[in-house]
Amino acid sequence: MLLITDRSDGNPELARRLGLLRPCAVLILGGEAPKADQPESIIVGDVDLGRRESVEAMRQALARHRGKGAPYLCLLREMTVRTAIQARAIGATEVLPADAAAALLVKTIEQLLGEGEGGDPARGTVAFTRAQLATAAASLADMLGSVANGAPVPLRAVEASVEAIEQAAGASDIGDLLQVVWSYDDLTYQHCMLVAGLAASFGHQLGFSVEDRKLVTRAAVLHDIGKARIPLDILHKPGALDPDEQVVMRGHPVIGYEMLVKQGGLRPEVLAAVRSHHEYLDGSGYPDGLKDAEIGDIVRMITICDIYAALIERRSYKPPMAPDQAYGMLVLMGTKLDAALVRAFEAVVLKTSQAA
Repeated sequence: MLLITDRSDGNPELARRLGLLRPCAVLILGGEAPKADQPESIIVGDVDLGRRESVEAMRQALARHRGKGAPYLCLLREMTVRTAIQARAIGATEVLPADAAAALLVKTIEQLLGEGEGGDPARGTVAFTRAQLATAAASLADMLGSVANGAPVPLRAVEASVEAIEQAAGASDIGDLLQVVWSYDDLTYQHCMLVAGLAASFGHQLGFSVEDRKLVTRAAVLHDIGKARIPLDILHKPGALDPDEQVVMRGHPVIGYEMLVKQGGLRPEVLAAVRSHHEYLDGSGYPDGLKDAEIGDIVRMITICDIYAALIERRSYKPPMAPDQAYGMLVLMGTKLDAALVRAFEAVVLKTSQAA
């Protein structure tokens, strides 16, 4: 995928969203073209078509970089009849407003590429999973970005993530799902998506109803929302945190919980998962030192998924733990975790082994 933009910084936020769907190169209009091993499958244009010189520059860029039959999605900063006509005149296959919701952007690109249609059924399943998770991750990006900027949690973005993850978990093997999630460079997205994917698969494994599966997945999507308010130098530190940094990081469950309580609109089970996913049955967890019956079933599920995800994640500074070894660590935690749920989770672990 090639993003052509006239923004001097290359519009990194848009490039990141596009990169959730497939690898994305960026060409700043008038600059040097990125090297490519093969023709781009789709071009996304983020150029001010209200300026005549930009229109001509975009026309020339398309002539040089657009492969035969490749769709061109034009994002318009001013959605007027004039700019829409101008976009079509230089060859736009589809037009969207530049501020279109992330889920709509991903869905449109998915349709233009015809992902998952025809061909090898297994390949189509992976393509479906990639498209669904890209939609989920894009909505997650909207959610975390909004919260990081001090705005309320956009619940519509949360529900878009939940719906997409639940569909992907139901249609695909968890191994395919993990392979897609591991391709994301942003470690915050990767962890949230990994925990949510595991939780959704766990819900399927336990035979939950659709509504209960969505409740668990919603809790998983939101469990680390407080991290959006943690300083990036701590959040993205490539290694162990020092004691002071650990204190700051350990504040994220309460930050997330208080934020969501103030906003309203979420069930108590979700709020409990956000606040208490680092609690252990023996009372050794945080922030409240809860024990036994004080910790609900959904919190117990999210805690297991959260720990397992952290163990198998692929980080630049540490190798991932093999699935069977990571599961062994869960077993060794003994009375800290719900033993019955840990045993049930083994079936999910076995499905992750092929993705290791």
